[in-house]
Amino acid sequence: MEQPFKINVCKYVGGDIVQFHGNIDADADRYFDDFFKQISNNRIVMDFSNTGRINSMGIALLLRSIKRIKTEKQAEVSIKGLNQINNMLFRMTGIFQLASE
Repeated sequence: MEQPFKINVCKYVGGDIVQFHGNIDADADRYFDDFFKQISNNRIVMDFSNTGRINSMGIALLLRSIKRIKTEKQAEVSIKGLNQINNMLFRMTGIFQLASE
């Protein structure tokens, strides 16, 4: 059984960690505005350690969120915890052009 999608934002000395849990797809859209409001630092780490499948709508959500974080919050975004499939997907879609590994 798949775990329900959720996003946790944790504060640490160097910035914010955004932890994604579950599959990122069209159903995840409603959670993205909430996590954006919680970001308060200029260094953001997006942690995908507990993420399953990411479909094309999920990629669109992530691209839009990273661009918004970089422009409105003027923060640097890095990514960690990708599985092999999602890593390849991020490379193919250009997410690593906006965020560092």
